[in-house]
Amino acid sequence: MVKAVKLEGSSMCPLFRAGDIALVSLTPCAAVPPFGLAPGDCVVYRYEGRRLLHRVLAVDGFGLLVADDSGRIAAHHVAWQDIEGRVLSRNPLKKGFTGLLYSNLKRTLSFA
Repeated sequence: MVKAVKLEGSSMCPLFRAGDIALVSLTPCAAVPPFGLAPGDCVVYRYEGRRLLHRVLAVDGFGLLVADDSGRIAAHHVAWQDIEGRVLSRNPLKKGFTGLLYSNLKRTLSFA
């Protein structure tokens, strides 16, 4: 199942902007982790009462380590039950190894 999510905030600019609509492949509740997610993918998840979209940095048996591309939000762990789904996109900077390289470069340059 796919859901459209309206985005807020600027922590993932310029790839995702406030007001954009992201298509999210919803994670089935009965699925076994890791749901096909890999470092570099972008996910929508619940965190401290908010719905966020950030990039996967690492995958483990308990959930995901995620962070924004701007470097303003510290990387944090999200449990599997809080993951809503993976962002669908044809843009290579929004997923996989290319997305992870882009994110690392952008976060590194934002600290310079």
